[in-house]
Amino acid sequence: MTDKEAAMADNLLETVEPYVTQLREEGWCVLEDVVPARVVDEVREEVETSEVDYNEFSKEHGRWERNVISFMPKFAAHLANERLLATIRQVLGPQVRISQTEYKIRPPHYELVRAYHSDFPYDLNQKWHITQPFPSAVIGITTLWMLSEFTTENGGTWIVPKTHVDLRNPRGKEDGIGDRNPLDGEMQAIGSAGSVLIMDSRIWHSNAENPSAGKRTAVVVRYAPWWLNLELFGVNTATIPGETFDGLPDDVKVLYEHRAENREPTVWI
Repeated sequence: MTDKEAAMADNLLETVEPYVTQLREEGWCVLEDVVPARVVDEVREEVETSEVDYNEFSKEHGRWERNVISFMPKFAAHLANERLLATIRQVLGPQVRISQTEYKIRPPHYELVRAYHSDFPYDLNQKWHITQPFPSAVIGITTLWMLSEFTTENGGTWIVPKTHVDLRNPRGKEDGIGDRNPLDGEMQAIGSAGSVLIMDSRIWHSNAENPSAGKRTAVVVRYAPWWLNLELFGVNTATIPGETFDGLPDDVKVLYEHRAENREPTVWI
């Protein structure tokens, strides 16, 4: 690494330090302008349109046949944003990959009760979850890409700060918390279109209703350390066609290489 490259790396770490600190202490943070304002409308339109294409494809071929990211290359181009990855790597380590990609689009006047939970590998409703008490280590990062503005009026994601270090869980059968009710200390994460909510996957959080008159569009992307077993049964093991994978930026390819069809791995072997 040259002196110039080292200085740039130091500046990047200094830039993301407040976000890393909040993520470690509170279990969440919001990183602004990850998808630039000049392209966020175009990216949002691609995501909304491609969900229809994905659903039609899945009805014909099955939900486990094609990875979601195959349908939205414009969105995919932002997944290796340097500020985002610098923040994530500070808690997961230098080698990370994407474990899940999922549409989160809610129509106007969408009704929903709370459903508090932690995400993979801590989701107690999944048979492959880690057993309680959870280890005091970050084993997953959940990101919610806000492609439309998230407000308290249209249903920003519910989170309970600092619960990433709580040994209990809303879905813990012996914990007496319950996952369907409002919880003490809960708040809604909000942000402008193009922002990304970054969460320690242990934090208690819930999707929210959308009582507004407008659509609320987001994509969930989960990042995992290189060593975490992702070869589990289900839609998250769906693959990316080789020719589609070839069109991704090189720094994004590294994040999805383990899902590429008919391509020799260069990192994840």
